Amino acid sequence: MAALSDVLLTQWQQIRRLTYDYLDGLEPSHLALTLPFPKSQSLGYQFWCMAGAQESYLEKLEHGRWQGFSSSLSHYHPLTPAVIKQQLQRADEDMVQLLQRIDLEAPLADGQPGYNVVLQMIKHEMHHHGQLINFMFCFQWPIPQSWQNEWALAYDE
Repeated sequence: MAALSDVLLTQWQQIRRLTYDYLDGLEPSHLALTLPFPKSQSLGYQFWCMAGAQESYLEKLEHGRWQGFSSSLSHYHPLTPAVIKQQLQRADEDMVQLLQRIDLEAPLADGQPGYNVVLQMIKHEMHHHGQLINFMFCFQWPIPQSWQNEWALAYDE
């Protein structure tokens, strides 16, 4: 039977692989685009939030309590898909190392087990996938094959 950390890490890596496939199809100019409604955040914001959530949740796991939200992508101007991917990959490497050395079933300071934090990370990433799908359809970008397979996406013919 696989360890809990291995199961959760596999789930994370599968969903994150989709994020990388999406990033691979973007141009730097795409990151400034917003959806056609007044309160839309930019596409770049979606990735800023995804990176920051992962980094911040990993800090919570490591320290046992919430340390606040911060995103390493705040330090990059201009932000590019390559920089985003690089920072996400760095966070993924940090995650692998962290999950190898902590007990995800042990309660954190707020009483919840560590695995709940990883599940929250997964849910957060999936939430942003919904946002990314909105951008994809709004701007008629090609749908990566992995997204077609995972989310049954296609343009109506």
